[in-house]
Amino acid sequence: MKQTEKKSSKDENTPWMKWAYVGIALLVAVAMVGTYLTPMFEKKLTAEAGKTALIGYTIRAEDGRPLVTTDQDLLASEYKKGNHVLLTSSMEIPVGAQLTSENIVPVPILYPEGTGFSGFGLMGFETNAISAGLVGMQIGETRMIPFSYGENNLAMSLSREDADGIGLNFTETEVGELVPLGLTTSPEIPVGNETSQIPALRIGKVLEKTDDKLVIAYRYGSAEVTLNGISG
Repeated sequence: MKQTEKKSSKDENTPWMKWAYVGIALLVAVAMVGTYLTPMFEKKLTAEAGKTALIGYTIRAEDGRPLVTTDQDLLASEYKKGNHVLLTSSMEIPVGAQLTSENIVPVPILYPEGTGFSGFGLMGFETNAISAGLVGMQIGETRMIPFSYGENNLAMSLSREDADGIGLNFTETEVGELVPLGLTTSPEIPVGNETSQIPALRIGKVLEKTDDKLVIAYRYGSAEVTLNGISG
């Protein structure tokens, strides 16, 4: 009888143990599904006017060629192709704000070092476009933002003497060539104890060349912007 009772007790407990195992396995499975689905239902932060955005970016010429970037992989890839690109730091910029179009915002240049410039010079036209284009973006999103300069074509005409004076070799410079330009917000020549303003670097493209003149444009096509963070 004892053996029969013992066997009966073991048989009665077995189904409960199985149910317990199944129950635990089900709970684990549900927990795992919840873990994977949670990011899908989380509300991502969105850039709104009045906030401050931390962005990575690539400034591209009108033909799409990258000129300035925060992306080190892109920098390395372009150098392998023989293209010279500036590496700059990420930038904080207000979302949905407007600056004076003629303002110049120097962005620190990380590579190459020792350029002698205050940084890469973003124009107000460009920062305004980026700021407006950020509205509605979510963290991690990348967006191509086109530049528009209105009636200002951002081009300058340099005589042979002026070109040589800023370090360009007039004789060897060709149409289509990219050349460095230094821009400041104070074009006046300093006098007395005043110190001259360190210019910001712009990359210009030679559009036209005659026997005594160069026409150089320093406008760009777009900015490829990635939203990395939001504050404020």
